Amino acid sequence: MDWFIFAFVATIFWAVGVVIDKYILTKHMQDPFTYQLLYTITESPVMLLLLFTSISSALPWSLLGIVGGLGIYPGIILYFKAMAIEETSRVISLWYTSSIFVLLLAYVFLGEKLNLPSYLGVLSLVLGAMIISYRKEKGKKPVISPALGLILASGLIFAGYEILTKYVLNAIDYVSYLFWNFVGTSIVGLSLFCVPKIRGIFLSDIKRVNRTALFWRIVNTSMSLIGTVLYYIAISSGPVSLVSAASSLEPFFVFVIILLLSLFVPRILKEEMGKRAILIKALSIILIVIGTWLITK
Repeated sequence: MDWFIFAFVATIFWAVGVVIDKYILTKHMQDPFTYQLLYTITESPVMLLLLFTSISSALPWSLLGIVGGLGIYPGIILYFKAMAIEETSRVISLWYTSSIFVLLLAYVFLGEKLNLPSYLGVLSLVLGAMIISYRKEKGKKPVISPALGLILASGLIFAGYEILTKYVLNAIDYVSYLFWNFVGTSIVGLSLFCVPKIRGIFLSDIKRVNRTALFWRIVNTSMSLIGTVLYYIAISSGPVSLVSAASSLEPFFVFVIILLLSLFVPRILKEEMGKRAILIKALSIILIVIGTWLITK
């Protein structure tokens, strides 16, 4: 169960990063393309340092690493678009519907089979995510979160990416895979920068970004890289369907962080924290935690 420890710690890093994402996207930079381009730029120094390590260029694994970086980019953009229009705790909870996609793809492509408690766990995860997707504003009927479609699409893309990751990490080390992923995302980023409209918005947004926002973007990039490396280690040593589901504790950590910020420093980040909203979010997160326990026991 060493893989669970790595996945658990990675989840904590990502939870803090999610809150930072929401803060910057809400207060400083609303365009998802601009935000992802900034991430690629702040990630570049670390990736360039990896060139001085033993990066494997063996084919077809290095090429598949690039393909992974190319393919994951749309999923990241969809995730940022959802984050810009919905509460953080709802977005990250909805995102874990991707566990069901990972389960199905792992069965089809990797031959991973789970027992009955594990399937019940995945069901609990999905049920918790669906409950939190419903919201009711005063005087209006309950509606499904507008971010649901974006997150489902993003989750499907990430599920495919995780299956590819598991497959490639059976052949090369995670540092090499991380580097080739960066090459793939950089290719997309540079291509987008060549689009006049996207380039214009990026240059305009960058001029307005203050040092505080840039500092937190760099911090978030560092935390994301550490979390990703830990997650790759977990995927290398455990079933990808279980590793993916184990990371679903992330909504719990995000909920706690957001609750504390909303109560004590609402000027930084604030969400709906009425009794009904807290009850729904807590119920959803309990179902997610139960699901995690069932699939990892």
